[in-house]
Amino acid sequence: MVASSWKGIDYVKGLSDPRGKQGTPGQVGARQIFATVSSWLRPLKLLINIGFQNCAEGMTPMNVAISLTLREAVKGLGADREIDFSRAVFSRGDLLISLIEGVTALVAGVLQVMWRDAPASAFCKDTDRATFVFYNPAKEQFVAFEHVALRADGEVVVQLPAEFSGDLVHCYQFYVSEQGDAVSSSQYLGQVVVG
Repeated sequence: MVASSWKGIDYVKGLSDPRGKQGTPGQVGARQIFATVSSWLRPLKLLINIGFQNCAEGMTPMNVAISLTLREAVKGLGADREIDFSRAVFSRGDLLISLIEGVTALVAGVLQVMWRDAPASAFCKDTDRATFVFYNPAKEQFVAFEHVALRADGEVVVQLPAEFSGDLVHCYQFYVSEQGDAVSSSQYLGQVVVG
């Protein structure tokens, strides 16, 4: 047994089995999908720290993101479990999301996203800053554009890497308040083939 403390919480844990016990098939499968989700989210750690800045005490933003992904965005059973990219969550908060009018692939890797919003309120300010995340499953690569537009802009044009041309990408967006202390929940914008 080993006694330790993490974030002010005392705990005791056992040492690993020296015989190298592998676990049941269910345990092995659970470890595999946990490892898959953890490694998939790792490139977005800085954005996740912003997106889950108001998470429960005793949990890191990454812990919350992994837990939500395992609970809400993993489909299939046993060895066939995989991430459903359309259900991934990168932030959770009280700011309102926008009504997305379209994600359009233009030429040479350029994407245009257009949206409109409800009237301004405490949860929907023109100065809210938009962050966009694009995931290319063929390349297993994320591209993020942090604070690239204001809510009031109603549209943004972004340039994806040239090597994404012809690939399908999954698109996501969330807002951060001007002060940086509030976020919206992320929303899935759909998928598009890059031009």
